[in-house]
Amino acid sequence: MADRTQGDKHPRAIVIALGNPLLGDDGVGWRVADRVEELLRANPAGYARGVEIDRLGVGGLALMERLTGFDAAVFVDAAEFRDRPIGEVRARSLAELEEYGPGHLDSAHDSSLAAALALGRRLGAHLPDRIEVVTIQVRSNDVFGDVLSAEVAAAVPAAVALVMTLLAAVE
Repeated sequence: MADRTQGDKHPRAIVIALGNPLLGDDGVGWRVADRVEELLRANPAGYARGVEIDRLGVGGLALMERLTGFDAAVFVDAAEFRDRPIGEVRARSLAELEEYGPGHLDSAHDSSLAAALALGRRLGAHLPDRIEVVTIQVRSNDVFGDVLSAEVAAAVPAAVALVMTLLAAVE
């Protein structure tokens, strides 16, 4: 998508689905992003203008780099929180979520997203001040297959509605 013109008062927002669509429920974010993208294409006016959709399986520095230039971001991801019902959909700001340390990274040469964002800001990158995270509670995110469990599939419409609400609130 092209950069905003000076007369365009709508902020640029990005929806990033995280996960792996070949690991069953871990691909739920991608399914939500697919549906959000369909809705935005069907209604290109209003808040849909200036919104990009992406699907990634990375974090840390690569994710920070993808956020560069946007005013707002919404992540959509599978979650495995303790004591939450399977299929529960929640939204939190990134700041409210637990920081994962180096043990959660794919590479010892990467960093946590919080550290990557701090570095990017120190280097002068234009990064979103507002980052929301929509999570869908899953039972497991490490089962090979491209099919969502029934409970997680049933949660997709609620997650889509929540993402659309968050996009509508971007001003």
